[in-house]
Amino acid sequence: MLASGCGAASSERPTTCGWMPSWEEATEALQSVLTAWRDAPDPLPASFDLPAVQFVDQHRRPGQRLLSFQILGRLDLENARQFTVQLTLQNEEAPQLVRYNCVGRQPVFVFRLEDYELISHWEHKMDDPADAAKDGSKDGAKPTPPPSG
Repeated sequence: MLASGCGAASSERPTTCGWMPSWEEATEALQSVLTAWRDAPDPLPASFDLPAVQFVDQHRRPGQRLLSFQILGRLDLENARQFTVQLTLQNEEAPQLVRYNCVGRQPVFVFRLEDYELISHWEHKMDDPADAAKDGSKDGAKPTPPPSG
């Protein structure tokens, strides 16, 4: 019988990959970064990375305070521990439902689902295309003409 991944045969109790955090580790990591965000001093730091946790949430607006959070559920995925969290943010009329995926150990990476999907597909958040169109390039540098020959 050929098996792939980290799980054991179906008759055995599944095992956790060496790089997959346990549910306890993942929950602790998620709670620690969200608590750090909620309790952060003014002005808010650009990142909430803790010694054993890296937080990736590129959709968080700079300076926006987290007023409260509640973990509503969890889902065991093949490559991550996923949590559904209700975030109550400053200057927002209604709470947001956000999913976070936790992967890795020492550190545990806590990715907002949208960022996790970009990373897992080797993509990244792009700058506004209108800004790049103004100067003809993505990074503001003038395009280099092809070599003449």
